[in-house]
Parts: sequence; structure tokens; C-alpha cells
Amino acid sequence: MTFALLIFSTYLLGTIAIGLWAARRGKGDQEDYFLAGRGLSAVSMALSAVSSGRSAWLIVSASAAAWYSGLSGVWIFPGYITVEALLFVTVGPRLRRRSAEVGAITLSEAISGMLPASKYPIRALAGVLTILFLLTYVSAQLGAGAKTIGVVFDIDGATWGLVITAAIVLVYTVLGGYRAVVMTDVVQAILMLCGMIALPLLGLSRVGGFGPLATRLEAIDPALLSWTSSSWGILGGLCIGFGSLGNPHILVRHMSLGDPSKARIAMATGTFWNVVMAAGAFLLGLVGRALYPDLEALGGERELLFATVATDLSQQYLFTGFVGLLLATLFAAIMSTCDSQLLVVAASFLRDFRSKEGGGGLLSSRIVVLATLVGAVALSYGDIPVINNLVLLSWGVLGLTFGPVILFLLYDRRTSAAGVFFGVLTGALSSSAAWFFFARPAGKSLSYQLIPAFVLTCFVLFGLRRKDD
Repeated sequence: MTFALLIFSTYLLGTIAIGLWAARRGKGDQEDYFLAGRGLSAVSMALSAVSSGRSAWLIVSASAAAWYSGLSGVWIFPGYITVEALLFVTVGPRLRRRSAEVGAITLSEAISGMLPASKYPIRALAGVLTILFLLTYVSAQLGAGAKTIGVVFDIDGATWGLVITAAIVLVYTVLGGYRAVVMTDVVQAILMLCGMIALPLLGLSRVGGFGPLATRLEAIDPALLSWTSSSWGILGGLCIGFGSLGNPHILVRHMSLGDPSKARIAMATGTFWNVVMAAGAFLLGLVGRALYPDLEALGGERELLFATVATDLSQQYLFTGFVGLLLATLFAAIMSTCDSQLLVVAASFLRDFRSKEGGGGLLSSRIVVLATLVGAVALSYGDIPVINNLVLLSWGVLGLTFGPVILFLLYDRRTSAAGVFFGVLTGALSSSAAWFFFARPAGKSLSYQLIPAFVLTCFVLFGLRRKDD
């Protein structure tokens, strides 16, 4: 375990070094700290966008869902892969150009900046919702890191695991801002790709190949070999893609692209990464079910699948220290999302409740990032919730709050300030209601309940369009 800690620590020191390097290259203004001066390459932007979008949800929760559902768990993936591929070449370039025209750093500023001045507090409302639900999202990422550290290093995950995870993210994010976050995202994306190829293939080798894998799954439960065991599950999985349309930490990536004409390169890069990572998470869930057929074998919680498989297979096939590299894979997923969201929330605190010219300098930006992380730790401390539930809640609400609004603003010149204001309210309230009244009490996924909320939000935006001049 000492060797594993050494490997893991080496990875963490590398991320800190990137933060120091990025801090020295920074220009000291908010556009550079929060958007890297709108100068990212297509490849860097794409890897940062997809890795920050996937988070611990992909490695921890999607693989756990495949463990539970079997082959029908594949439907978790096509929705977001398809929507994000389209984002790169449709919404993304338009949002990049329009946000630069109005000097927007946050998504809330971009939304309000694309409208004429009005009496509606659109930017403040969007800022409040961004802060509220991204803080919840960050707390879910911290919880994933805390759980994994607790299992692998046999410590109290709810306390020390949480503190360690938060401290790691804080150091390089505060130091280097968005530039450091993107550079670490690129490294983390590569690490995640390698880890999610290596671990499932090791598991498949342990099982004996695809034939023995199918035999074992059928012996556990024949329903595991059905691609369509749940029609609601299929619909819900496809609807996950709605969230990609409106999550600020993904859309901000598109706002930072240096050359919008390179969007097709970004699409090819991001889609390849999404497909390979989805395949890895899916296969990990299947081989994990074959190796650990019941919850008792996973310590009573299926979200511990990755940590359990990583620990056992490292000891049996390679060397004990290899689990340190696999743990770094999970932390790469956590940090690539957590750091991105921290910066989005901090930027919203600084800019969405005052004049565009305000917001302070680099020091105030760093202080707000620190305060944001402290708030997220407070939400997670002592009682780490089910990661999948928190992520789907935040993902769904943000997607429904901002997704339809962004589409209308970019593609319908008659979209009005009243339509945007009430559209944002409708998306937030209807998606939250879907969670509290339909998903939460039964412990079900929020995803397919969001369809009526999406339609209702679009109806409000359409109904309140400006009349032709």
C-alpha cells in the first residue's frame, strides 16, 4: 500500500506543478483566470469539456448501473454522447461568438447579454441557480473521492477522505485558475482513458473472456443479458443528453475556444473520448457483476465497484502499487469536474450580482474559489449521499433551466427578455418538482421525468416571443 500511495502522490504533485506553471503564465485578469483568455485549442477544449462533463458519475455510478442492470445499462450512454457531439458544431461555436461580442465570462452574463436591457433580473436569477445546483454537484464529486479514499487506504472516508479530496482540488485550482484546470483536464482525460481501458480488460481476462462472462451473468440472473429489460430505463438514459445542453461548466468550455472554425476537430476528439470511456465503464460494470455477484461482495454498496475491482485486480494481476494509478484515474474524473464547477460558481459570485465592469481582481477570484469549496465540503461532511442521485438532480435541473433558453437565444431572434426570465423559472421549478414528487420518493432516476419539463419550458419561451417589428 505504501507503493500505491507513492504512485498516487506523484500524480497529485504533478497536478500541483501544472497549477504553478499556469499561475506564472496567467495575465492576472478575470477573463484569463476564468476563460484562459478565450484562447484554447480545439483538442484541449474538447478533452476538458468531456472530462469535466463526465465526472465521477461515469466511473463510479455508470459502471455501478451496468453492474445492476446488465446489458440494458448501455442505454445510459447514447443520449449524452450524441448531444455533446452536436454541441461541438452547432451551439458551441455560436455561443463562443455571441459571448465574446458581449464580453461575457459566465453563462448568466451571456444569456443576459444577448438580450436588450430589461426590467427582469435575468443575470441574477441565473447566477443564483448556477451557484445552488453546481454547489450540490461539487459536493457529489467530493463525496465520490471521499468514498474511494476511504476504501483504498482504509481510513474514515466521510471525514479524512473528504478533507484530502478537497485539499487536492483546492491547491491547483486556486493557483492557476481556468488555465490550470484545462491543462490538468487534458492530463486527466488521458489518464482516465488509460485506466478505463486497462481495468475492464483486466477484469475480462479474470473472467475468461466474453463467452464465460455471458455464462456467469446468465447464471446470476438471465435478465442481465437483455438489452431492453426496462423501457423506462431506455428512455431515461437517452434523456440524460438534455442536461448537456444547459450545464454551465460544459458550455463555458465552448466559450473559451480560441478558433470556432476548429469546432469539427473538437467534435471528433470529444466524441472519441466519450465513446471509449463509455465502453470502458459499461464493460467494467458487466465484469464486475460476474466477479462480485451480490452487494455483500462489494461491501454493501454498488458504487464501491470501481475501488473494489481496482484493489483486487491490482494485487492479483500486476502489483499492489498499481491501485495507486487506478485511484488516480478516479480522482482525475472527480477533479476534472469539481475544479471546473468551482470556477464557474466563483465567477458567478463575482460577476452575476453586479455590473459587468465589477467583480474584483485575481486575489478576490481566488478567495471566492476557496469559499466555494468550503461550502461544498460543508454540504458533504459527515453524511456522503448517493452520488448518482445528487449528480442527476443537479445535471437535470441545470440542463432544463438553461438548455432551452440557450437554444432559443441562439436560434430565434424573437426570443424576449420576459420569455427568458420565465423560461428559466419554469425550467428550474418544473425539473425540481419532477425530482421531489416523482424521482426522489421512489429512488428512481430523474431523467425521463424531465421530458415534460423541457417541453413546458420551450412552450413558455415560444409563447412569450417578441412580435415582429
